[in-house]
Parts: sequence; structure tokens; C-alpha cells
Amino acid sequence: MSAALCAWKSGQGSVADSRGDPAWSNALTYVAIAFMSASMGLQGIMGKRVNTQFATTIVLTTVWCELMADPKLFQLKRRIISRDHKVIGIVALFIGGFAGRAILDKIGAAGALGVGTGIRFLISLWWLFVPGKAAKK
Repeated sequence: MSAALCAWKSGQGSVADSRGDPAWSNALTYVAIAFMSASMGLQGIMGKRVNTQFATTIVLTTVWCELMADPKLFQLKRRIISRDHKVIGIVALFIGGFAGRAILDKIGAAGALGVGTGIRFLISLWWLFVPGKAAKK
């Protein structure tokens, strides 16, 4: 949300007109980039901490290499959860990229970051309903 507020208050456009004319060039936009970077880093760390296959969706190269190195990649007749989750992560990353660009074109960077904040908020609410592990007796 901090990145969205910084991008909005900067008053600069979301997309550059040409290479020589960058869209974000003042201090607030650089602060927005710093907040986005910190947010993505924390997402990656928390994903690894939770130890799921969806931890590496921040960087496509990582999840792609893990998928290609999976020894059960071509066992298509069997459901292999680790492989299937990696494929879901890759597909979701592409869909999210296209959707994000469409949102960026319609409502700008601040609005797109706000939509992302809303999605993350909903995900955090869903975590409240994930059942915990049963206690060992």
C-alpha cells in the first residue's frame, strides 16, 4: 500500500513515452520502487518459510528451472503434487502479468498497486481459516 501511495502522490505517469523520457524520475517514485522491492522480497522469504511450492513465483526463472529439473516431469498419467504446483505457479505468473498490464493501462500504477494490495489482503484473511496441525498426544 505504501508503494501505491508513493506512486499516486508522485504525480508522474505510469508508462514512459520513449526511452529517453523515463516515467518515474522523482524521489517519491524511487521510494515506491523500494517499497515494491521490499514487499516482493518479504513475499519470497515468507513463501520459503511456509515451505510451499508457490514460494518462488516471484522469479519465473527459479520456478522454471525447478520444474525442468523435476525427475517426474513427464510422468503425465500420475498426479504429482510438487510438479503440478510448479506448473500452476508458472501459469498464474503469466496470467497475473497480463492482467497487471491491463490494469496498469486502465487505472495507472497506483491503482494497479492498490489492486495488488487488495488481493494480498484477501489472501491474508484466507490464512486465518487454514486449519493448524493436529497436536500429537
